Amino acid sequence: MYSLFRKEIKTFLGSLIGYLAVLVFLLVTGLFLWVFPGAYNIPDNGYATLEPLFSLAPWLYLFLVPAITMRFFADEKRSGTIEILLTHPISDFKLVLAKFFAGMVLVIFSLLPTLLYFLSVYLLGEPVGSIDVGATWGSFIGLFLLAAVYVAIGVFASSFTDNQIVSFILAMAMSFIFYLGFDFVGSAGVSYLFEELLSWMSINNHYLSISRGVVDMRDIIYYFGITLLFLYLTSVFLRISNWKKGRIKRNVAVFVVLLIVVFVVSSNFLFRLDLTADKRYSLSDVSKEIVSGIEQPVEVEFFLIGELEPGLRKLQQEVLEKIAVLNVFSPKPIRIKFTDPYSIGDVEKRQNLIDEIAGKGVTPTSFRKQTNEGVSTRTIFPGALVSMGGKEMAVNFLKSNPDFSAEANFNHSVESVEFELINVFRKLMRTKKSTLAFLDGNQELNQYQTADFANALSGDFQLTRILPGELPAHVKNVDILIVADPQQPFEEKDKFYIDQFVMQGGKVMWLIDPVKVSLDSLSNGYQTYAFPRDLNLSDLFFRYGVRLNYELLQDVYCARIQVNTALPGNTPKFTIHPWYYSPLLVPSDAHPATRNLNNVFSEFASSIDTISGNPGAKKNFILTTSPSARRVKSPSSVSLQNINNPPARELFNEAFIPVGVMLEGTFISVFQNRMLEAFGIPASENIINKSKPTKMVVIADGDLMANRVNYSTNPPRFTELGFDRVSGRTFGNKEFLLNLIYYLNDDQGIMQLRNRTVKMRMLDKVQLREEKTKWQWLNIVLPLVLVTIFGLAYNYLRRRRFNRL
Repeated sequence: MYSLFRKEIKTFLGSLIGYLAVLVFLLVTGLFLWVFPGAYNIPDNGYATLEPLFSLAPWLYLFLVPAITMRFFADEKRSGTIEILLTHPISDFKLVLAKFFAGMVLVIFSLLPTLLYFLSVYLLGEPVGSIDVGATWGSFIGLFLLAAVYVAIGVFASSFTDNQIVSFILAMAMSFIFYLGFDFVGSAGVSYLFEELLSWMSINNHYLSISRGVVDMRDIIYYFGITLLFLYLTSVFLRISNWKKGRIKRNVAVFVVLLIVVFVVSSNFLFRLDLTADKRYSLSDVSKEIVSGIEQPVEVEFFLIGELEPGLRKLQQEVLEKIAVLNVFSPKPIRIKFTDPYSIGDVEKRQNLIDEIAGKGVTPTSFRKQTNEGVSTRTIFPGALVSMGGKEMAVNFLKSNPDFSAEANFNHSVESVEFELINVFRKLMRTKKSTLAFLDGNQELNQYQTADFANALSGDFQLTRILPGELPAHVKNVDILIVADPQQPFEEKDKFYIDQFVMQGGKVMWLIDPVKVSLDSLSNGYQTYAFPRDLNLSDLFFRYGVRLNYELLQDVYCARIQVNTALPGNTPKFTIHPWYYSPLLVPSDAHPATRNLNNVFSEFASSIDTISGNPGAKKNFILTTSPSARRVKSPSSVSLQNINNPPARELFNEAFIPVGVMLEGTFISVFQNRMLEAFGIPASENIINKSKPTKMVVIADGDLMANRVNYSTNPPRFTELGFDRVSGRTFGNKEFLLNLIYYLNDDQGIMQLRNRTVKMRMLDKVQLREEKTKWQWLNIVLPLVLVTIFGLAYNYLRRRRFNRL
């Protein structure tokens, strides 16, 4: 075996054709990765990754590997040395193994120069070394295993003929069939069982995950099994006369049956090793639990296809990979259906489909691309429609925070893919909606002021409005209670009913204005006053662990206001100025419910503190000011004169003043050890002194949930929550509050998936812009030079050695 192994290596390294094959492979690879524009171009993509190499290599190996293996047995048959080989005192299988190992060494020889690409990306990273090393080496393992199957197929093809060209074409055709051919047949509308079988036989489906750094034992077994199958068949077909023997046929049949049994058994053996630094392809326990409960087939109609920019392409790959991983743990299939509206030639039908997709909730976005004719723009849908059990729901994957860069938004979108998919699966699987009640009775925000937020909740909750006195009768039916901007003080009896609702495990969202500001007075003049508002809730909040402060917040990072600066009697002239009383609040990145959200529009917000009165509750600030804010104690005046005479910049010296807090845990009743009869509460009422584990949100801005209402129409019309008329921008109020409601209602921990982080691994754009040509030449020419120098040195030393002999 060793002699034959050395012979094949020496023959290849001493052959000009062998070097030409490797040089062509490296040249084409280098041009695609570093020069030619497109999906494989590493500098244009801007990401510190070698994923383009591992996507391109299987296609180039379709030509390189057959070029390496075409002469293995074909040349032996042509020259007549095959009979000599078959008479050697080693088994035919060992003979085949020697050829196979020689082929693998030569493939590795062609792959070694590509390590220069790894070094280049490593050095070009921002910072240096930002490439995911674990994922890269895992991908090289996948490429090595894929090459093993190609080599085994090439050895098998070479054993059929004495013509190297025929061997090359046969090996290339068989490799392509196993790589993508089965997928093409499977997508041609065959039955689901047959489609699954063809999908499993496809090399590509086993290569996808391992090419991104995920080593799955089932993929490893597949590669070893298919490689062993072709090597065994090669050893059988070396002696055609053996095939006529019944014993050989039985042995082949037994081998194939045993291999099928191994494949079937291994399909139920789940062991995955995620080599990525962020463990980005590892599912959380809650995701496994959710998908393991899927009882009906799922179809994901995916619209993010076609020619995409690098960030969207990365998002697309993440969605496809995540669905593949979820499919592993799901007892029912999760199938992907690709729909491209632009594949429809009829303009009217295409537009109808686009309108239908948007109408179902998949948010469109404009995609701009630079072409030779200029900039082209088209509408894309970075989302999907998920169907299960006759129900359908939209899911949007692309995040768009105007305060983040495009790369950061793409990265946040990738981070949230698992959450978005699991969240929509859970919604489709639920059999009963939770009930959310808006509290009435103390002049809270009315149904029109909360209309936009209520509409956003209506798909996931049963909505109702309720008086405090009705809570005892509905306490088991109401899951979440919203107290939105009450204007009148609470009676003790009403506080008792709310308190006991909390004690029984009810969740509450409080939006409270501790300070009252007359906006009517401000709109009619240049000045109004802010007074403390006593809602008789201080003792309740104190016992729960928070304190709302009687003060207003001003922030340098604020919204704008339009002011008429024309003199009296002249035509109004409106100018835009900063309005420090309207801070743009920052959701906390440290909490899963508020991570990566847009800033929140507020007006006349106050601050909030936590106190140590309730050690059973965990307290997390979820909404704060910017790093440049200040407090204004009330009572105080609020004047538009601040626009012309703004406070000194150095007065804004407080950072991240808390405005909202999340409380989680157990709470002590404020009515513990108190005489209920004094508050008009019957003594027969049973008091619960300590709550069940529950959650609560307290926000020191009552208007945060209010949309603007035009009462002059019938019915009244309202704007979108968070919409700012001056800037024309919609801030993140709705998404912020929705996430808080979903977090309050989340008993499975699904919202914790929003905490998943994926490190941004970017290339240094400045260095690339200044030195792009240098790195292109380096990665194209240097691998060719290294192989050429090696070939010249090897053949020089070989000739010198034989001359001495």
